[in-house]
Amino acid sequence: MKDIPVIGWLDRHQPGLLSLIMLLTLATMYSLGFLSASLATIETGPVAAGALRVIFASLFLMMVARVTGAGLVSGSVMWRYASVYGVLCMAVPFTILPWTLTYISNATAAIYYAVIPLEVLVLSRIFIGTRITPRKWAGFAIASAGLIYLAMSGAQGAADTMAAPQLRPDVHMPLWVPHIVCLMTAICIAMGAVLFQVMPKVSPVAITASALLTANLVAVPALLWALPEAMPSANAFFWVLVGGVVSTGCGMIVRGTLIRRESAIYTSTNGYIVPIITAFIGILLLGESVGLVAVMSYLLVLGGLLLSRS
Repeated sequence: MKDIPVIGWLDRHQPGLLSLIMLLTLATMYSLGFLSASLATIETGPVAAGALRVIFASLFLMMVARVTGAGLVSGSVMWRYASVYGVLCMAVPFTILPWTLTYISNATAAIYYAVIPLEVLVLSRIFIGTRITPRKWAGFAIASAGLIYLAMSGAQGAADTMAAPQLRPDVHMPLWVPHIVCLMTAICIAMGAVLFQVMPKVSPVAITASALLTANLVAVPALLWALPEAMPSANAFFWVLVGGVVSTGCGMIVRGTLIRRESAIYTSTNGYIVPIITAFIGILLLGESVGLVAVMSYLLVLGGLLLSRS
C-alpha cells in the first residue's frame, strides 16, 4: 500500500490520519456486507446470496494467498482448525445472514454484530479461561441489555427494526426468530476469534484462505439446493462480488494491515462506526427507517463497549 504515492505521503507525514482513513474504510466495507447481502437477495434469494458470497470470497482469497506467497496451511492439525473455522465461523453465518436481512433491517443486524468483541471476551472466558474484570462484565451486561431491548422491540414489530419492504417475504414468521438467528450468526463469527487465540500461529492470509476453501463444503451444496429460478442480472452478480471480494476479502486484508499498523484494540473500534454507516446506507439505498428503538439499543451497546474498554 505504501507504493501508492498518496498513501506513501500520508504514511510519512500524517500516519494517524492514514490509520483513521483505513479504519473508516474498513467500517464502510463491513457496512457494504449487509447492503450487498440485501440487494443480491432480491434476485438470487437469501441462501444463494450467502453461498455465493462465500464462494467468491474463497476464490479471491486463494488468489491473494497465491500472489503473496502465503499459500494454504499445511498439516492435519491446521486443516482441522481451518475446517472448523471455515464451516462454523464463515459458511454458516454468511449463508444464513441474508435470510435474516429479509426480516430485520441492515442497521439492526449491524448492532447485533457490534457486540462481537464482547462475545469474544465471554467465549474466551468459557473456553480458554481468560480473566474478565468486573468492569468488563458490567460492560457486557449493559450491551446485552441493548440487544435484549432490540430483540424484544423487533419481536413486537417495531418499524425501525424491520427490513425494507422490497425484501420482506410473503411468509408469516414470528419476528423474534430472525433476531435470535442473526445474533447467533454473530456468535459464530465471535467463535472464530477465539479459535485464532488457541490455534498455532500461522499467516492470517493462509488460514483465512484455507478456511474459506473448506467453507465451500457448505456453500456449494447450499447454492445447488437454492439455485435461482432465473439467471440473476449483472447487477445481482455485482452485489455478490461486493460482498465476497470487497467486504470479506479486501476487508480481511485492510483489517490485518491496520492491526499491524496500530493494534487489535484500535482496529476493533470499527464496530462502533459500522452501525452508523450501515444505518445511513440503509436509509439512502433501501428505504429503511431508523427510530427510537434502534438509537436506544445502539447507545446501550456503545456504552457497554466503551465501559468494557476503559
